[in-house]
Amino acid sequence: MKPLLTALFLTLPLPAVAQVVQCLDAGGGEGCIGQMTDACIASRPDGETTVGMTQCIQQETAAWDAELNAAYQRTRASFRDADASGDVGPTSRSDALLAAQRGWITYRDAECALQYARWGMGSMRNIAGANCLMGLTAERTIELRDMLSN
Repeated sequence: MKPLLTALFLTLPLPAVAQVVQCLDAGGGEGCIGQMTDACIASRPDGETTVGMTQCIQQETAAWDAELNAAYQRTRASFRDADASGDVGPTSRSDALLAAQRGWITYRDAECALQYARWGMGSMRNIAGANCLMGLTAERTIELRDMLSN
């Protein structure tokens, strides 16, 4: 799925990522999840179709993924700085975050593959899989941003 997200992000206008950041900065939290998808579905002539909905979800996912990567980099840098202060337990903060992020990616991919597979050959599988990826990516983005503020 990563190559698909990369391709989508390269074609995604910057305002979509800015919309996610703006909503989060305004304190929208989990209320930000799905806003762009809903607006996209409503604005497209094919928005109510499986293909239209899936494309709208994928566009929002690409925006969340871009912010997730930025939030991860900021959080990891902050943790490295904190580790450098000498207040380090048996595992450094930055190493623990790296391990957690790798584990989260494995979980996300497996969970979304399950959500996709649950629908068998039905076209709903595309929406379920895409929605899972978007939702989990958005939730993790919010978690990473919250780590910085605590």
